[in-house]
Amino acid sequence: MEFLTALWVPILVSSAIVFFASFLTHMVLPVHKGDWKGLPNEEATLQSLSGAEPGGYMFPWGTMKDMKEPAFMEKMKRGPNGTVVIWPGPVNMGRNLILTFLSCIFIGVFIAYVLWHGFAGEKRVYMETFRIAGTAAFMAHGLGLIPHAIWYRGMKMWAVMFDAIVYALLTAGTFAWLWHVG
Repeated sequence: MEFLTALWVPILVSSAIVFFASFLTHMVLPVHKGDWKGLPNEEATLQSLSGAEPGGYMFPWGTMKDMKEPAFMEKMKRGPNGTVVIWPGPVNMGRNLILTFLSCIFIGVFIAYVLWHGFAGEKRVYMETFRIAGTAAFMAHGLGLIPHAIWYRGMKMWAVMFDAIVYALLTAGTFAWLWHVG
């Protein structure tokens, strides 16, 4: 836990910077414009989903046995195919923003851990710190979403990777700047 005492400032500063960068990429820049679309005949869709419990749904739905049946295979070919997530109520922006910031801190703690143990607690030159922190940050912000994008196809992968690169560079620069020996 010594690394937390030594690196709490870059953890918090990089978290705040990444949180702000996330705001910029999602609300100001056109990076995520068009990530979501409205459903055709939305009112009828909402009506048909009325009463569904919160959770993830797949359509068409069937058991492994069902998936071998010709009628199910025809339904899959005919389409549409997809997933829907139903939330338990309206989006709570305050809660989600706080949780997003806490996730930035959580990622920062792991980056600090990697740096601290990778360098045995010794400070290194700026570019060494930048390289390791940037790699760890990119892995944290981007690579975990690749399987999600493969399976659910609901995201623009280039936009997710753009975010991950930006967040990684900002995190790397912050850790290298605030832990730099000179």
